[in-house]
Amino acid sequence: MIAARTTRSALVAVFAALSASAAAQASTTSVTLYGLIDLGLGYERQHQDTGSASSRVSLKDGTRSGSRWGLRAVEDLGDGYRVVFRLESGFQASDGTQGQGRLFGRWAYLGLAGPFGELRAGRQQVLSDSWGSIASPFGNSWGGAAASSTLGYNDGDFGSSGRVNNALIYRTPVLQGWQAALGYSFSAHDKDRFATADNDRVWTAGLRYRDGPFSSALTYERLNPDARNASAKRAANIQLGAMYHFDWMQLHAGYGNLRNPNLGPSAGFKRINTFVGGASFPLSGRGSVLAAYQRATASRIKGWGLGYQHDLSKRTNLYALLDRVDRRQSHTLQTVVGLRHHF
Repeated sequence: MIAARTTRSALVAVFAALSASAAAQASTTSVTLYGLIDLGLGYERQHQDTGSASSRVSLKDGTRSGSRWGLRAVEDLGDGYRVVFRLESGFQASDGTQGQGRLFGRWAYLGLAGPFGELRAGRQQVLSDSWGSIASPFGNSWGGAAASSTLGYNDGDFGSSGRVNNALIYRTPVLQGWQAALGYSFSAHDKDRFATADNDRVWTAGLRYRDGPFSSALTYERLNPDARNASAKRAANIQLGAMYHFDWMQLHAGYGNLRNPNLGPSAGFKRINTFVGGASFPLSGRGSVLAAYQRATASRIKGWGLGYQHDLSKRTNLYALLDRVDRRQSHTLQTVVGLRHHF
């Protein structure tokens, strides 16, 4: 009888200890489901240099921000170390189809963070995309008003829409407002061949500074093309962006220098300089007006945008956009009114 009671007591104690340990471990792990849906009604009119013109009215997907859902997780390992991952999938809200041609086309990485900084591996944004968006009040969204309409990181040489596959990117800790980063993609595009030289490899690097109302970022990308493609050039892109937040406005400016692009609207030109500038103005606490202009020299792409956003709540806002993009053989005028909801 005494032995039985002792055995039962021991089992209860072991079970309690295991439960406490599991609970302690569970409390250090956080997984978040998040996303947003963005859908609007738009009118577009396109003019060709030949004199022809066409127009349409349609539902517009992701004008303000691309619709997405994702999972983020952090596990605390102790002593300041963490395991992180992010899986993010884009989609078209108007018809439910996948974006970026894959399940997790926006982000898919696993990383380790700690006092040394953070190292991530997987599908990620190049630094001209993730850090360089401060060059415009529209950032890298808002349709044709986006800075990506002219800045070279988006032309296609440095991944698809600024995202590279098979990448390792390291970010240093922030020290007195300064942070640096360096990354390398072993195969930036979908094709992953055995020989290293038979893949499009991309370097990305950046240095940024943030202190109070002022932010700036200097970024660089370089393509080492597939060695079997004799005509492919070593494209390179450098960008400088800055932002200053005044009490009554937020001012943005940026410069880009793209060399030897193989893809996109600037392909065939040796050097393209891009200038971006704009501002945003808060209104009545819930609304803001945005305006920007951008121009690329050799490719002769230029555009302007005027936008308004009104916050209905912390998660939902209405927006309106009017933008125009001029290219060498056409120009497009667009207006969109939309709704964006975060969850």
